[in-house]
Amino acid sequence: MNNIMLDIETLGTVITQIGAVYFSDDGKIGDKFLVNVNIQSCLKYGLEIQYKNLKFWLERANLITWMKNTIPISTALARLTEFCNKNKKARVWSHYYDVMILELACYKIGRKLPFHYKRWRDLRTAVDLAGLKRKKKKKDEKNHNALDDCIYQVNYLTKALRLLMDKKNVV
Repeated sequence: MNNIMLDIETLGTVITQIGAVYFSDDGKIGDKFLVNVNIQSCLKYGLEIQYKNLKFWLERANLITWMKNTIPISTALARLTEFCNKNKKARVWSHYYDVMILELACYKIGRKLPFHYKRWRDLRTAVDLAGLKRKKKKKDEKNHNALDDCIYQVNYLTKALRLLMDKKNVV
């Protein structure tokens, strides 16, 4: 599979959960990755909890899936690096915010980003260029579990990529 979708859950710059999936251009899901990160380990490295993110989670406490079986941020990033390096040519898709926070965490603990920066692709840019309009729903479709969110994002990214390919063939 030649793509990875990446998603993180945070309390600001504190990472609480990292999810990733390999997927093909047609949206088939491959290997999956999910780790829950120990909050204290993030704080130890100077990552910070932000009020707005804490408030978001407190209002959705029933959705929290990242409190059990946590591992240190350094271990989580090492495992993510192993996962991303199964295919060193795979494009890594995510929202910019996720990569920004991930890169900060890597910097704070003295690691490199788990993938070369040239592999990264912005999910929102692809969706915007495709002209894909996501319907606004009253209820949030995402459950804010990083792995589930990856699969949700693969769904609409592959639609956007198909639209872009169709436009390319028309021009």
